[in-house]
Parts: sequence; structure tokens; C-alpha cells
Amino acid sequence: MQKYRADRSEPQPDGATLWFADWMGGPTLARINNCRIDGTDYRRAVYITGEPDTWFSTPAATRVHGHYVRGYVTGESDSAIMPLSSATGENLVFRAMDSHKHLLAK
Repeated sequence: MQKYRADRSEPQPDGATLWFADWMGGPTLARINNCRIDGTDYRRAVYITGEPDTWFSTPAATRVHGHYVRGYVTGESDSAIMPLSSATGENLVFRAMDSHKHLLAK
């Protein structure tokens, strides 16, 4: 599932760990360990699956109960500018696509 290598990590205030790939153009978010899944009590490893498609989100995926769940990573406040680092103080969360939300049900 992981598309980018993970070279360097930074802790997030909520306990998650952001992993970045150090590219020539600057750091790229690659993975988030212990990432909060919005609307649930779950915390999972979330993998970045592509380039940011807006200023506010990045496509991502995770696995829950053995199912591949697609969605995006964004800030808690929906106003975070990507890419984020722990220096901004904004926690990143994973939000599942509407078509995949049924996979998050217990």
C-alpha cells in the first residue's frame, strides 16, 4: 500500500507519528502511524497513495477489519494547508470516502 519511502518521522500532538520522504523538492508526507480515523475510535497506519489533490487534503488508504479503506488525510479543522508538519500544531486525521464508510462499522 505504501507508495513513498519513509525517511524521517515527527510526532503529532495527539500521539500519531508523521513519516516523510525527503525528496529533492522537499519533504513529502508518506505515512502516518497511529492516525485517528474520523468518526470512530480506531487508530491505524494510514498510507499516502498519491499527490495532494487540493490544498486541504491528500489521498490515503488504510486497512480496517481486513478491508482496504480509501479516503483522504486532512487537518482536524478542515482548514489545514497541506503538506503539514508537526510544527503547525494541527493534528491530521483520516476520513473515509462515503462509499467506504460502511467498512468502518463494527
